Amino acid sequence: MTCQFAALLIIAFSLAASKIAAASPGFVGVDAGSLTMGTTNGFYDTIPAHKVSISHPFSICAMPVTNAEYELFDPSHHHFRGHWGSPKGDDDPVRFVSWASANAYCAWLGKRDGKTYRLPTEAEWEYAFSTHVSDLQAPHAQEDWCLDWYGPYPASPQTDPSGNADGDFRVTRGLSWTPPLATPDTQSAVQTRTGDLPDSVNPFIGIRLVIGSKPGRPKAVSVSLPKWAQDVSPKAIDWKPAVEMSKPFFGEPTPFVKIVKPSLGPLFSHHNHDPALTACPNGDLLATWYTTVDEPGRELAIAASRLRHGSDTWDDASLFWNAPGRNDHAPALWWDGKKTLYHFCSISSAAHLGFLRVIVRTSTDSGRTWSKAHYVSDDYYPGNQPIGSVFQTSDGTIFVPCDAVPGAQGGSILYSSVDQGATWTKINNGAPDSHFVAGGTGAMIAGIHTGVDQWQDGSLIAIGRQNSIDGKMPMSVSHDLGRTWTYSATPFDPVTFGMRPVLRRLHEGPLMLVSFTPEATFTTAEGRPITGHGMFAALSYDGGKTWPVRKLLTDGKARNLTTPTGEHSYKMDASHSDGHGYLTAVQTPDGMIHLISSGFYYHFNLAWLTEPVQ
Repeated sequence: MTCQFAALLIIAFSLAASKIAAASPGFVGVDAGSLTMGTTNGFYDTIPAHKVSISHPFSICAMPVTNAEYELFDPSHHHFRGHWGSPKGDDDPVRFVSWASANAYCAWLGKRDGKTYRLPTEAEWEYAFSTHVSDLQAPHAQEDWCLDWYGPYPASPQTDPSGNADGDFRVTRGLSWTPPLATPDTQSAVQTRTGDLPDSVNPFIGIRLVIGSKPGRPKAVSVSLPKWAQDVSPKAIDWKPAVEMSKPFFGEPTPFVKIVKPSLGPLFSHHNHDPALTACPNGDLLATWYTTVDEPGRELAIAASRLRHGSDTWDDASLFWNAPGRNDHAPALWWDGKKTLYHFCSISSAAHLGFLRVIVRTSTDSGRTWSKAHYVSDDYYPGNQPIGSVFQTSDGTIFVPCDAVPGAQGGSILYSSVDQGATWTKINNGAPDSHFVAGGTGAMIAGIHTGVDQWQDGSLIAIGRQNSIDGKMPMSVSHDLGRTWTYSATPFDPVTFGMRPVLRRLHEGPLMLVSFTPEATFTTAEGRPITGHGMFAALSYDGGKTWPVRKLLTDGKARNLTTPTGEHSYKMDASHSDGHGYLTAVQTPDGMIHLISSGFYYHFNLAWLTEPVQ
């Protein structure tokens, strides 16, 4: 920085300081009183209605803290002005401020002014906007940090509540967001609840100051454990095969999404999609997926179900993860083969799935409890949807594939971690777009929703959706751990909306691709060609160059498959299999291959895959 530039900055901040000191923030006085928080039949997280008493008068700032005001405390914030379309003027409300930074600003300003500033409690915020809305400015797309940890409302009357004693999300409140799934006569905008991770720097969340007595201590709220967290065995198993693995085995397809209809939150019976699957050290399988009414909606959350070791029935679904009022997109699960499970998903800055930030949590007790989330990605990016094909290379690096774009064309990227998930690197961050043609090279993986794994020679192999090459599903190969890729066409039909292939390297050596075909020719043991439709598996023993084993994923029995929430129905017989869905798969240490689509669970072994069709 030049001396002249530094001097100009000092002068500019001095002028801003004198301007702000001359015009102290305007506060609105709020008398003690009471209100009814929550509703009797509104959105699920506003139930139940309960009386809340505010025993003390307080003052709340008429407008949010501005960029210029906040940057007297933190001049480095200036580079966030206008980022992702956030307000950039001196007098515009500040955004991209974490909950901790908001509290630090309150302490700094209080020391400067000789006053006790703090963030409002959720109850104070709602009470102030219920009684003094005409005196308070609510800028477009503005949320304000509140003191509280987010949690369910209690049923009993409360006095000066300050939220839960702990949680994953801090409450935010704002008037700009329409209540998700709630009609105006059951829930007002003032009652709409939102929240975010405390270390989030979000383009919509700012600061509104309060002057008042110190709020009471948060209370521990008793909440029943979700089904997936109940009665989880703490003991690791020895993974003794339940069937003779040298003999062909194909299990009966079973539903794993169990949500009673109609359900409008926190689980939704309308649309359940995009699953993730992992084995647990105790022998259980854990599946997660998003549950919603509309994929871009604020209501979208992550559900989960557990298949207990030795059982053939999945648990009823229950809520797994939900940033309140934000679109939680694209879950992925992975087990390191030792004791740690990883959960990845992305959180939107608000609704929609165009700008997402990826988070990770871990569990060391077979998924019964989870750590606090921390960020994988350093910012919100278009796309940024984790893909259910997390893998680890031979050198111990963990890779998380993610879509690079929010649309259907444009490819995938990788995040990597060399320290068991403590820190992450976005590979080829800022690299130019790739041109996906046979023999071409580029920085991105061809296709979105890409399955990726490492081949025995150390190369990475990926097969994805869209970005077709010569009318076929594209394959990308990298010999430098994902920094550059070479593209080619596979022999398989491309898949489109509502479908996602999965690619896994099996313990026995070959690559396994599972995908869909509208119609393809398969060969019987006698060499007779048969026509098949739907989900199939293929095996490659040479790193994707050839795929000599191809088999329709059906046991030949005639049946009709209808997803549990009624979204799709399929005919299954000797020439038809599951026809639609996002696929994810894991092979457990006993050699069994476990696969789920958007509605059904399958399990089979390599001996069945390589057995010729009769």
